[in-house]
Amino acid sequence: MVSCAVTNCKNTSAKISKDKDGITFHRFPRDKERRKQWELAVNREKEWSSTASSAVCSEHFEAKDFYLTESGLRRLAVDAVPAINISPCQELEPTISRVQPIDIQPKDSEEVIKLKYKVHRLEIIAENRKKRLNLMRQGKKQLRRKLERMKLLIKHLIKSKKDDGVNLSKEIDR
Repeated sequence: MVSCAVTNCKNTSAKISKDKDGITFHRFPRDKERRKQWELAVNREKEWSSTASSAVCSEHFEAKDFYLTESGLRRLAVDAVPAINISPCQELEPTISRVQPIDIQPKDSEEVIKLKYKVHRLEIIAENRKKRLNLMRQGKKQLRRKLERMKLLIKHLIKSKKDDGVNLSKEIDR
């Protein structure tokens, strides 16, 4: 189980689902300088230091700190540092898990907005699966061609072996 290192954050991997809640957990950087930046940013006690399993949830990063890969996965930028919703004194800011889709209308209810966000995420997933399916189809075609070539090669080898056997028996008879 992964817990967020921010003191007032209650997010844990046991309670939070990436697919349902849109919240992800990100381990502290290995680079000592960046790790120190994160440790200062999470605003813990002075004697606290992160471990290899320490993580911060996506609720503490700005939307600009994330990017989508070609396969549609959301990744944290290399230079990202947790900056929002760290302290109870801070005014709560909207986070990446609550980013609204572009087509929200003023008359949309909260439930409709959630559904639109979910549909947007599912569209991205469906697009990625289509790409993977097309790649698999291409692979299948290539494998079929390879199988046909191998069948022809085997037939040729069998035929040449029979011909060699016939030629060998003719030479023995002489």
